[in-house]
Amino acid sequence: MGMHGKHQQQGGEEEAEGTLHGDVLDAVISRVSALDLLPASRVSKAWRAAVVSSVRHSPRRPPPWLVLYLQGRRGTATTHAFDPLSRSWRSITRVPWCSFPAGLHSPAPQVSTYACSQRGGTRLYALSPSGLALARDPFSTVWRELEAPRYWRTDPVVALVGPHVVVAGGTSEFEDDANSVDVHDACSGGWEASEPMPEAFGWSSAFSAAANGKRLYVMDKWFPFTASWFDPAAKRWGPTRRVSIPDPTVRHAALGFGNGRLLLAGAGGSGTGAGWRAESVRLWAVDEETLQVEEEVGRMPREMVEGLVDDAGWGLWSIGFLSEGDYAYVYNPSYLGEFFLCEFEEGGGCRWERILRPTCVEARPMHRVVFGCSEVSMDDLKTAAN
Repeated sequence: MGMHGKHQQQGGEEEAEGTLHGDVLDAVISRVSALDLLPASRVSKAWRAAVVSSVRHSPRRPPPWLVLYLQGRRGTATTHAFDPLSRSWRSITRVPWCSFPAGLHSPAPQVSTYACSQRGGTRLYALSPSGLALARDPFSTVWRELEAPRYWRTDPVVALVGPHVVVAGGTSEFEDDANSVDVHDACSGGWEASEPMPEAFGWSSAFSAAANGKRLYVMDKWFPFTASWFDPAAKRWGPTRRVSIPDPTVRHAALGFGNGRLLLAGAGGSGTGAGWRAESVRLWAVDEETLQVEEEVGRMPREMVEGLVDDAGWGLWSIGFLSEGDYAYVYNPSYLGEFFLCEFEEGGGCRWERILRPTCVEARPMHRVVFGCSEVSMDDLKTAAN
């Protein structure tokens, strides 16, 4: 064999030795960040097969992503997402906002999140007098734009319940419009009036909302807690009731769907008025028909509760609770110290994990933060990477 043939043989042996395959390749892929799975799948056919196998044969559905949308005063916006597979924060550099005009006579759209029943979780919406836009993916790279609801209002409850888009309540210049409910049906293609929100919500200023394929559930965020559900197909509200929480010290609560059930997260504590301090966070199951609070399904460790407030124990004015599948995130919307991931274990109980806040929050202390939570598919990752 000539020298050239020897070099070729040695090169092939070195390449074979440097190639990952089998269990070793599977182990490497299992530790790759979700956003890096796409470029990893392009390395070779073996790598692509390993990526596909890793996604398809995961023993459990992966945790949803926690997404932070930071809004500056001049309309600038950035997106930062917690990748639960690599346990790291990633920046999503391209966020095309909806095409609604903003100018002297057209105010910038108000941006918040809506409850999404089709794939669960919460996603971004933008509402202006010109229209309503709903993000189709977790990273807000694709939008669905609709005409504006019948009445202009600020801070309404927005939800996607099956094929129906629901806009309920909010603050309006006209008192009669404050509790109005508009439903947009994908079949009819327009907005229709529905039964207004129950009178018991008339004095409420902040709501927590959760949606499944048939109903929208609404509850006061602050004590005393009033709750009801809305059926957009029938355009009617169900029974309205004062929610009785087993822990009488709970002053802040939120709803969400997790572990296949409607859940309530409540923050309990001691003291009154401005002197109230958080001491516990507990999770309960809620009957979807009667809204009766049932058994406790989880409790945050006390040392983690302390991570929700500042060093003096102050600053929990509401509780952030975003859930999907077998997981939920708990945080303090007013004090972004740490986030906490709760996993509902098979057979009962919860496993809690502490998540440090991203550096972007410290770098942009004056930015408004909007929180979202959603499962992320390979198509979502592909859209975000392009």
